[in-house]
Amino acid sequence: MKRIFLLLGLLLALSPIQLARAQELTPTPAELINEVNALRLANGLNALAVHPALMQIAQEEANGIASGLPGHWRPNDLSLGQWMMSLGYPLSGDLSQDGYRSENWTPAQSSKDAVQSWLGDEPHTDTMLSPFRSDIGAGVVATEDGYIFVIETALQTTSGQMQSNAAAILTGIPLTQQAYNAGATLAAQNGTLPQYSLPVAVSTANAGGDVIHEVQYGQTLWSIAIAYRTTIKEIQRLNNWQDETVYVGQQLLVMKGATPPPQGMPASVSSAFPTLQPTSTAAIATPSATPQPSIAITTKSPQEMTLSAVGIIIAAIVLGIMFAFARKREE
Repeated sequence: MKRIFLLLGLLLALSPIQLARAQELTPTPAELINEVNALRLANGLNALAVHPALMQIAQEEANGIASGLPGHWRPNDLSLGQWMMSLGYPLSGDLSQDGYRSENWTPAQSSKDAVQSWLGDEPHTDTMLSPFRSDIGAGVVATEDGYIFVIETALQTTSGQMQSNAAAILTGIPLTQQAYNAGATLAAQNGTLPQYSLPVAVSTANAGGDVIHEVQYGQTLWSIAIAYRTTIKEIQRLNNWQDETVYVGQQLLVMKGATPPPQGMPASVSSAFPTLQPTSTAAIATPSATPQPSIAITTKSPQEMTLSAVGIIIAAIVLGIMFAFARKREE
């Protein structure tokens, strides 16, 4: 009897240590990025900076693969370069060829194993060792058989600003063409509104009911129309002008007959676009041949998977001890 209780006490005392050790062994996006940067430094290249847009894409990519989507899947008919720019990343290179960007993904048991597998061919190696890269994002998702590792690497413009033709590239996305004629896109309905370089802060109506928007850097007529739930054609009509190019500081009439806010309210509200949530991931860049729907994916983090497994083991041992104790009492 005493031995049973001593064993149970020892097990409970050791469980926090076991959990801590299990967490230490769990691969993380930061660990994966460190592995890639160590490889670059060993080859005389600069370490890559972590960028939140690339982190977000990498994690979503990893989550999708873990849930059954094919590798290099893309939401809403986007290419990888368009996906990056839609989240505000100032992509460098020839945007008509989707810019300087790439993506690797692989199932593996550790970050070292993932990097080693990518060294097996030139395209995956170039994702890590190309001199035309400045930023990185990474993601890791636990699965029943191990982990999914993803990295996104890209080169941003030297100015840190969008290229002049980025707006045309973004408005060329099939789904966003609807913004020209209709008030909402499929992306808007799914809550995945793309951003250009800067989000659009929506202005409120003045005393006469007119809503005036002052164009900020990185905004396009397309992104402004989406933010105000109107159309490009309607904005053109209100301003008696047919151009689709806007400039910083331009005053646009975007709506008439709107209700002014109560006195004391600010002249504008917060951005119509959600802020980026830094995440992590990894994968190699090629647009998917089959359009993938926008989906919401929920996956467990590696830490959650590890804690769940350790918890199940501990519970099984405790139940085994209790069962043995009960049988002994019956005897």
